[in-house]
Amino acid sequence: MENATPQKSWSVPLCGSSYTPECDDSLKPAVGMTFEDIDSAKEFYKTYAAHVGFPVRVDQHKAKNGLVTNKRFYCSREGFRKAKDETQSEPECSGKRKCERKITQCGCLAMIALKRTKESKYIITTFVEEHTHALVSPNKQHLIRSNREVGEKVKITLFNFHRASIGTSDAYRFLRVGLGGFENVGCTLRDLQNYHGKLRCLIKSSDAQMFVDQLSRKALANPAFYFDYIIDEKGRLVHAFWADATCRKNYAHFGDLVSFDSTYSTNEYNMIFTPFTGINHHKANVLFGAALLSNEKIDSYTWLFKTFLNAMGGVEPAVIITDEDASMKIAIQNVFLTSVHRLCMWHILRKVPDKVGPDLKEDDDFHASLSLCVWSCETPEEFEDRWARIMIQYGLKNHEWFAGRFDIRSSWVPAYFRDIPLSGLLRTTSRSESANSYFSRFIGFKHALVEFWLRFDTALEDQRHKELEANNVTLHTTPVLKTSWGMEKHGSELFTHEVFEEFQQELLAAREYCVFESMQKDGDLKIMRVADNSKKLRLVQLNTSTMFTSCSCMLFGTHGIPCRHIIHALRSAKIDELPSMYVLRRFRKDCKRESVLSADGILLEERANSPVNPVLQKLISDTSNKIESLFVQAKNSLDAMQILRDGVFALGDRISDMIPAKELSRTKEFEDFLGCPIPMQVEIHPPNDIRSKGRIKRIKGHADKGRQQNKNEQRKKKVLQPRRCSTCKKVGLHDRRTCLEKTNNQ
Repeated sequence: MENATPQKSWSVPLCGSSYTPECDDSLKPAVGMTFEDIDSAKEFYKTYAAHVGFPVRVDQHKAKNGLVTNKRFYCSREGFRKAKDETQSEPECSGKRKCERKITQCGCLAMIALKRTKESKYIITTFVEEHTHALVSPNKQHLIRSNREVGEKVKITLFNFHRASIGTSDAYRFLRVGLGGFENVGCTLRDLQNYHGKLRCLIKSSDAQMFVDQLSRKALANPAFYFDYIIDEKGRLVHAFWADATCRKNYAHFGDLVSFDSTYSTNEYNMIFTPFTGINHHKANVLFGAALLSNEKIDSYTWLFKTFLNAMGGVEPAVIITDEDASMKIAIQNVFLTSVHRLCMWHILRKVPDKVGPDLKEDDDFHASLSLCVWSCETPEEFEDRWARIMIQYGLKNHEWFAGRFDIRSSWVPAYFRDIPLSGLLRTTSRSESANSYFSRFIGFKHALVEFWLRFDTALEDQRHKELEANNVTLHTTPVLKTSWGMEKHGSELFTHEVFEEFQQELLAAREYCVFESMQKDGDLKIMRVADNSKKLRLVQLNTSTMFTSCSCMLFGTHGIPCRHIIHALRSAKIDELPSMYVLRRFRKDCKRESVLSADGILLEERANSPVNPVLQKLISDTSNKIESLFVQAKNSLDAMQILRDGVFALGDRISDMIPAKELSRTKEFEDFLGCPIPMQVEIHPPNDIRSKGRIKRIKGHADKGRQQNKNEQRKKKVLQPRRCSTCKKVGLHDRRTCLEKTNNQ
């Protein structure tokens, strides 16, 4: 039998009054009370502590032959913090922020002591009820550490939010709203952040191995999944590329135009995320493949582009558009021998506000004039003339950055590559801007590789579901026709809705604005001059035998859609249906119906690869929806809510009898979330921290300059002020080494 009072000698007298909790006797521990095991006793005492308002701390147990013979549960404010040894010198500052821990211990004696009996049960031998501190009020009891726990619902919500690229703070706010208050969540935001932090600590050394294993499992499930990677001599991951069956099939249909971007830094290693994107038949972004690079050297880009070509059967894109990067440019010249390389205008124009002064930065007329110059000029001569006038007007004639952009104008200004087929599809800023917004949703500097993969996979599924929705609308709805022309009806039957809307605008413009200024015939060739609302005469040539038509506006060549001038010419020739040459396959509703084989003869079709059986997944969804609807019905009635609660608890008991509950280890919980086991042996190690040239940095403004000036002034004041020696405590400048020697001699 244990003594009623713990045998401790306190070096500091207790402070404060004695507090005896008020509690129902059925919840209060008592000497002689027995339990089947230690866990039962622990839960009983924690329930009592939570009810009256104090946290519980578990003492180290005494074991004999592997069995716990004695156990104590204390109030967590038991004991006192050890005083620091004054004789020990303070460690030198390591540069890390020092966090002062608040004092919680005040010598409280409240506790219970347990002892193992001959019947292998545990009996309470000691119960100290009084506390030496005030108890926590009911509205704060959910903040007691021993009352807090990251429950199953909280874990599931956290994992689902992270798969959807939503952060921990947003997950916690959602739980607070859904459960009716912070006190019902069961834990604090810091608890949730610590739980997620333990995941990152657990997978830190095996992160790269798990990432590559994920790619390997994808390839094993579907041979059409292509991936490759490189490790260095130390076994660290250097580069990785992947493209699944849908990516490769999309490239077979829409790979004539490729946009490549390397301005994203992602994961905690700052590897550069480099996606290959294109435009599908709904004029939406579509992914062709992606990679993670550890650096932006020529060799890295060369490896990546060669790997991309291998994945795509050696077929080069007609046009590849990138951001400005010298290494990338050289690699493209070495690998893509037949492709036309152009620079992304969005990346160039977004730098303009940072390159001009504060006045021009806020000048809307300047930005409008520059935008009109870049977008609207149709010939190099027109662009050069308008550009020169803008530079003179706004005093930028000798500006180094603008001069540099003018020198490379043929690589980014649309007026210089209107002869490149379909290049107009990538000329709008919304194209790169939407891609940037899409990828920015799931990248971040703190993500592990396997977390990045989960977010990437979820985002890619979302992109493809939007294409599925667009396909459904296109195939099962009919656009509104605005004329009686047969050509309009024919276009609505062939084009996807997004492409048809642009074609319809050109058709309406042909009806409203286009007129023939002159017409002459030379055999089968009709040469017409057409005027429209742009105040420019367009030269249209129509071959009456082949119905092939060309126009000086070159809209069809750059955008793949017949212009208003061609439509007007075909209409004059009494053509009611679009000739096949003006209906590009990449814009047809049925463009993806035919099967596509890889260079190895593998069918490029995505296979369902859900870790959960589809039948079981449907049952889970139906059950969850039904319980949620019952909850909504019952929550406005206390009696109905009681019936629902009792029914759920009774059902839970039946299920527990059928399938005994298993408490998953934290490692198993994390493995279920990641969808892969954490390896015991690691052969591929995470890369070192890398800084990307394209990494986004915050631009300093005038407010920053003011703050920096204040910091400089404060630094000067500190330098001028006499300093106190940390060794001898004297004020004034002197040799600290001499001071230390004198102190040691004394």
